[in-house]
Amino acid sequence: DINGDEAKFKEYNDLHNGAYGRLHLNYDTEKYFMDFKADDIAYDTQNYRLDGGMWDKFRANIYYNEIPHNFTFGSRSFYQGIGGNYLTYPGAAPNLNVSTWDEFDYSIERKNYGGGLKLEMLKPFYFNVSGSREERDGLYPIGVSLLSPGGPALEQLPMPIDYTTTNIKLEGGYAKKPFFFSLSYFYSQFQNDNNMLFFRNPSAAPGVTTPDIFTLPPDNHYFKLAFKGAMKLPMNSKFSTNLGFSRAKSEADLINYYMNNAGAVTPLTLSDPKFRGKIDTQNYNFVLNSNPISFLEGKAFYKHYKTSNKSDEIVTTDLTATPPTVVNELFDYKKDTVGAELGFRLPAKLHFNAFYHYIITKRDREDFSENRDNLYSVELRWNGLDFMVPKVGYERLHRRAKFERSIDPNDIEFWVRRFDAAAKIKDTYKASLDISPLENLNFSFVYKHKKADYENTILGLIDEKSDLINIDGDFTIGKFVKLFGYFGYERINSNQVQRQFTAAADPRTAPTATNFNWDAKQKEKEYDYGTGAEIYVIPKKLTLVLQHDYVRSNGFVDYTVLRVLNPGETQDNIDIPNWDDYRLQSYMIKVVYNVVKGLSLTVGYAYERFKYNDAQYEGYLYTIGPFPTGSSAALTGAYSKPSYSTNLVFLGATYKF
Repeated sequence: DINGDEAKFKEYNDLHNGAYGRLHLNYDTEKYFMDFKADDIAYDTQNYRLDGGMWDKFRANIYYNEIPHNFTFGSRSFYQGIGGNYLTYPGAAPNLNVSTWDEFDYSIERKNYGGGLKLEMLKPFYFNVSGSREERDGLYPIGVSLLSPGGPALEQLPMPIDYTTTNIKLEGGYAKKPFFFSLSYFYSQFQNDNNMLFFRNPSAAPGVTTPDIFTLPPDNHYFKLAFKGAMKLPMNSKFSTNLGFSRAKSEADLINYYMNNAGAVTPLTLSDPKFRGKIDTQNYNFVLNSNPISFLEGKAFYKHYKTSNKSDEIVTTDLTATPPTVVNELFDYKKDTVGAELGFRLPAKLHFNAFYHYIITKRDREDFSENRDNLYSVELRWNGLDFMVPKVGYERLHRRAKFERSIDPNDIEFWVRRFDAAAKIKDTYKASLDISPLENLNFSFVYKHKKADYENTILGLIDEKSDLINIDGDFTIGKFVKLFGYFGYERINSNQVQRQFTAAADPRTAPTATNFNWDAKQKEKEYDYGTGAEIYVIPKKLTLVLQHDYVRSNGFVDYTVLRVLNPGETQDNIDIPNWDDYRLQSYMIKVVYNVVKGLSLTVGYAYERFKYNDAQYEGYLYTIGPFPTGSSAALTGAYSKPSYSTNLVFLGATYKF
């Protein structure tokens, strides 16, 4: 019994009235073995796997599984042809009477099947071969702006998903002390039956019949060749390496027009009607592990990762734009990491660990071209008591960024420090305690504090800090009751700034009354807890299970605008109090009765409620204004009402033979 958003409750599962089964069969002899498992038989989450073989000779497996991803049921759209790659509507303009729109579901079903064979009869040599195929089918919501630049919006277009991915892996190697090496080849092919989604643009000028286009993932293929090796060395040491080379290639037709702000078709001249993508990737890692004396162990390593983008550079000419020609920039990336890790066994049963990593990241990117990271950490653990292990630790990341100042200062990229590569200092403090004072009592505690300051940031994320607490434990009382529970709490605070500027205005200067400048202090709190009990009413015969779980998240944005306020506005009533707020609670009671040896019966009841509240979905409307005006929009209801409550009654029987 489900009230509310059934898709959210069934996001990754298939629950409906009816029976389903599970089966596990196992057979072993001195020479042969076989294991078969089947779960959720006949459901959209069904899973089957068969393993078998001959001991020390070979082993093989085959499998099949399904899993859904449900987004929204009962979505609506004025388009016809949903599920295909051409969307249209009758008449001169869309019908904005929502009650007449067709309903459909945003949902994707994934089917995955494959198998493998491993030969071990030629020891110390071995050989593996495996293959798999994944099929995805359904509808996914995407959003578009109908004109360029900006203009009315469609949220969402139902994008057809018809993907097939085929993988093959071959591996052979040698494994006998003191040596190990292997050579592997992996190949993957992705196919999409719809490379473009054509749709009638409701903001097109009268008489324009040319469809608009949204590009979809193109067919592509990928291979990787890898070598792994290891060798035992004197002084209880080991050297290992991992070398790899891969290549990804794709090809896609390019669009040679777009809808301008007047709804007219604007042609583009392309240096090539096709884009051919090609990226080569190299990686090699070297690691030396050593434990030369009983109280010292360590590791030293070097890692290299590099991409070479050999894709096409397309010259696009638009005679109505300034500048009239643009060329797509090819992105490349290189990362080198060198580091060392040490562990010391100290007196008084103390164990000290430390590591240091130095990382250089270089990018072909218009804002940040290089990062240099110093990352180091220390941890102290005490093993003085058998029933208790306390640990404390500290980690620091100091990131320096090389910013490309050659960008035009009238461009926002000159001022923004994007947080993924911006210079920053991040400190993390950790403490934990695992304790078992009694054989039947276990308890653990974890605390983390993180603080990050983004240096030299003018626009964007300024700083962020968080606190995390996790507690869990269990207690068994004699032969009759087992109690368990957990508690978690996390708090995250972050600060962002936005400044508008003109060609003659530095955003660091005082804001004016007309510029749209703001500060935002975002606060997020989440806590969750759970309690439960297993009550052995009749030991080994009748068991009662009780469980309760609760999760709550509360977000708040202290929003400050640095301009003249509109009538009725204050700096308090423009804050955003419901920022990704949600609450999930569940209760479960279950009785398990062992009828005879090998046969058990189960009966139970579960209740679950999910409540979601976010400013983005308040006053949700399917349509805003008639097309083709700039204030128009059409929504389909994707993600709009995720709250639900459900009651579930279940019966089960298990027989072991």
